[in-house]
Amino acid sequence: MKTRKTVLSIFCVLLSVSAFVRAAATDSGAVFGSSHTDTDDIDIVIDVSKDRKNISKYIYGINDVYGLSDLSAYAVKQSGAALSSYNWETNAANTAAEGGFENSLTLVSSYAPDSRSEAALYTKRLVERAEKYGIQSRYVTLQMMGYAANDSDGTVSSLDSPKRWAEVLFNKNDGLLTQPDLYDDTVYMDEYVSYLANTYGSAAEGGINGYFLDSEPEKWQENYSILNLEQLTAAELVERSASLAETVKRIDPTALVYGPSVSGLESYVNLGNSEDLEQYKNNYSWFIDYYLDMMRQESEQAGVRLLDVLDLHFISEARSVVLEPIIGSDSSFANEERMQAVRVLWDSNYTENSVTAILYKQHTPIIPTIQASIRMYYPDTKLSFSEYNFGGGDHISGGIAEADVLGVFSEQEVYMACLLPDSSDFSYQKSGINIYTNYDGNGSSYGNVAVYADNGGDVMSSVYASVYDGNDGDLKSVMINKNTSAEKVAYVTINSDYEYHSAAVYGFDSESSEIRLIERIEDIEDNSFTYVMNPLSVYLFEFDSSSILNEDTGIEEPVSSEASTTDTSAQPEHVEVTTETARTELTLETAPEIQTEITSSVSIVGTDDYGDTITEIITEIITESTEETTAANDAADEDDDVPIAVKVIGIILVIAVVGAIVYLLVSDGGDIRRKNG
Repeated sequence: MKTRKTVLSIFCVLLSVSAFVRAAATDSGAVFGSSHTDTDDIDIVIDVSKDRKNISKYIYGINDVYGLSDLSAYAVKQSGAALSSYNWETNAANTAAEGGFENSLTLVSSYAPDSRSEAALYTKRLVERAEKYGIQSRYVTLQMMGYAANDSDGTVSSLDSPKRWAEVLFNKNDGLLTQPDLYDDTVYMDEYVSYLANTYGSAAEGGINGYFLDSEPEKWQENYSILNLEQLTAAELVERSASLAETVKRIDPTALVYGPSVSGLESYVNLGNSEDLEQYKNNYSWFIDYYLDMMRQESEQAGVRLLDVLDLHFISEARSVVLEPIIGSDSSFANEERMQAVRVLWDSNYTENSVTAILYKQHTPIIPTIQASIRMYYPDTKLSFSEYNFGGGDHISGGIAEADVLGVFSEQEVYMACLLPDSSDFSYQKSGINIYTNYDGNGSSYGNVAVYADNGGDVMSSVYASVYDGNDGDLKSVMINKNTSAEKVAYVTINSDYEYHSAAVYGFDSESSEIRLIERIEDIEDNSFTYVMNPLSVYLFEFDSSSILNEDTGIEEPVSSEASTTDTSAQPEHVEVTTETARTELTLETAPEIQTEITSSVSIVGTDDYGDTITEIITEIITESTEETTAANDAADEDDDVPIAVKVIGIILVIAVVGAIVYLLVSDGGDIRRKNG
């Protein structure tokens, strides 16, 4: 294992240096080492009749950590490793490894000491803060690890009395009390959900909208090493998830259940337990497939859907060309890579510079691969990223990444997403959200139906567009310029039955995170106009359609004056209560397009023929390298000032990268064969 990690580290170093050298060799106009260079002007096409998809307003969510002011969000959830040990009866929780394993009342420290004994006070805090900041949907994390803090007396060691931990059980099998028994050394989840439903009403009545089946269970062993837990297996996680989900549905059938809330691409593949993967890899391409299929089967046995939303955490692991993580870094290299890192979610042409994204490239882009798994193994399951972050909270690059990822979520039909900022100042990320939810400061928001928007594949810009259901004339578009130093001229064409004559332009840029009205465009003719975007800028275009073209008469007719806005007061939708789970029958024979999607996402770890796998990867790398070399040669025809030494170094590095991959896969294959032999 140590050798494997060493090779992976060397591989990433080589890849980064190779990218660094290639950038220097192929772009004399860029800063040395830049891997993403400024691009030319673009043609933007928006078509309101194509690729229409409903946008869930719950993608504009936030984790309840700090700084909810000056933010217009639609969902808020509890967050943190301590939640796995939260005792709702007493409000005690263990701070886990990151907090020194202290049993304390830290989660409710904002309340006066004499009021901290109120049951479920931490959830009361969530509800109160949501009401204060006008956030509609509230989501609670349930405890599934099996242990909760049983006191608030400070640091716990592995030698301490077991009495410092209370046992967590899902079902009490007795009468549920309105006030819990504090002296039975046991915490019951059914009593917790019942208490919340009685206190705030059911989900359909405006109470807690959904429940998470714990948080990052693959890290229990690491976060709570003092408990000496065994590494969690996929089968154990499914068993606990199904049991707790059934408990929730029994008490509040209208609440949504979210799981498994694992974090990072490697956990999506093997739950952070590569040895356990051997138990199911022959039937599934990755852990997500297994989890979906098993939860579907458990639901059919229970007669009720037990998993409403497949929930995942995604904190970017991307690194810049000089190997620094983009999370926590504000260097020019990290800022530049941050604006591209969102592409790992949707773009098959992008390879993130990280160990996991390179090792598990078969499972990227992430969202389309996950959606294919959902369609195959548990149709109609929603998708959520309840903790995500690309960093740069107080930098324009972070605001650009945030606005970009929300556009991706809107087009990829993600149901819920909650930003988890990594710094107390995330003003630019707030603007990345507010540009969709409150761009004018008066509650005006992006539409609820995504429509076709294309920028010709330019990677240094992004464009998204929307309308409101029932009013295609109310068109909004978000346009982003990721160029660090160059303006970008956008030639915009809108295909619509409506005639747009003007637009208000709101935005923010590197000068300030404040969203402001920049100007009004008054010269839109034939639904076309030109706009110059400043470097590092985000824009919201609010188009005015004063008339619609009658296709029969060719005459423009006035648009109905009936307003169409996002309903910000209605209660969030919930699942329909049924006694049995309907399943769409899909087989590889009846759904060949799904077979293709699933087959294309088969993981290396599930492939027995290592020779073929190595050949495919090497071929891909050589092909990409050849294309890059060709592009470099084309550029050299115009300007052949690139030193020969740089070219030679680039070639050597490419060969070294290929060699590292071959060594890694062959050694892994040998390890597996020795283990099985």
